[in-house]
Amino acid sequence: MNINPHFRRVWQLSLLSFIIASVTGFLYRYGMLYPLADWLNFANIRHAHSHLMFFNWVSPPIMVWMASSLINYDDKPAIRNFSTCLYTMLFLGALSFPFFLLYGYHSVPIGSANLPIAAILSGMVMITWYWFARLYIKVRKNKPGNLSVLFFDAALLTLMISSLGAWGVSLFQFTDVQSPLFASALTHFFLATFTEGWALLGILGILWALVPSSKTDLSISAGWLWAPILFGSMMVFPFSLTQSLVTPVMLFTAKTGLFLIVLALTLNVWFLLKAKVFFNLSLKIVLLLLILKILFQAAAILPLEIWPGEHGLRVFYLHLLLLGIISITLFEGFIPEKLHLAKSLFALSALLVIISLGMISGYWPIHLMLPDTYFWILIIAGLPTLPATVLWIYTLKN
Repeated sequence: MNINPHFRRVWQLSLLSFIIASVTGFLYRYGMLYPLADWLNFANIRHAHSHLMFFNWVSPPIMVWMASSLINYDDKPAIRNFSTCLYTMLFLGALSFPFFLLYGYHSVPIGSANLPIAAILSGMVMITWYWFARLYIKVRKNKPGNLSVLFFDAALLTLMISSLGAWGVSLFQFTDVQSPLFASALTHFFLATFTEGWALLGILGILWALVPSSKTDLSISAGWLWAPILFGSMMVFPFSLTQSLVTPVMLFTAKTGLFLIVLALTLNVWFLLKAKVFFNLSLKIVLLLLILKILFQAAAILPLEIWPGEHGLRVFYLHLLLLGIISITLFEGFIPEKLHLAKSLFALSALLVIISLGMISGYWPIHLMLPDTYFWILIIAGLPTLPATVLWIYTLKN
């Protein structure tokens, strides 16, 4: 499937957002070694980095693929409706970035009022998700679905479900309930369902779209490829909580969710291998990271004293998923094959970042640590920005 060329500007803006988010991540690592300006702090930098990745990098490109899979190149009304929605989403996501960077979730004095501007803008971004869902459902009901579209359907459903957790956090602030666990659970329900559901299913939909229909071998029910991920993504959030607060029932639920995700992801990798979709260096690195994700989550199911919610492991895993599997696949899906060198350099730089974060995960062998570890982690953190910028400039010129 080819991307509708009318959405190329959305991709360019998303890629620019990725570059800004990457620079912000570099700034975070810089602050671990050298003093930052007084008006910057780690929590705000982290919020700005993660929200720009979620709002402007992960979501719009997946939505471009979803829209392109259903509408014709010359369907001007549908193209205009989707474009307006996506531009609004990108604008609001970009507008929230400076407020997260400067204030985080804290209120901003505006006249006589104090308003949590970043949180308000986040809510407005989620409203554009509903707007996109309405447009997608409108065109989807008149179109037959292939395997890739089924993944997109499931991804959109999990995106809608994940937003309930975010709204729940906002509403919880206006209640009298004194339970930090409840608020934390809602936050991590949103994050888990967004990453393990929406983002993972969406990126698998893109990978399946790269497979020629003649090579799609479905000797098992297609539902086994996406349904366990859909349900599992809603069950794994207890792993992000403090381990001492998790009850046996919550732990069993989380492990069941992980088992479902591992099962379905293993099946996807197997059938994608048979379809020979991992044909170049970038996609081979995606394959490697998918296998690593499966092994990491399988280890969390077993009684090996591995808790995915530990800070070091969580940072490592989120970059494995978002910078590794998702970002490399997006570059592969949008950038033409003639730029394979730049795409390969990006994939290799992303892999280096993931390895470097593994060094500070708390599980890296001490004797294999680099001298001046944090200095090299800082240098490596800036590497993905370089090929990404080269590719962004290319998209502007072509």
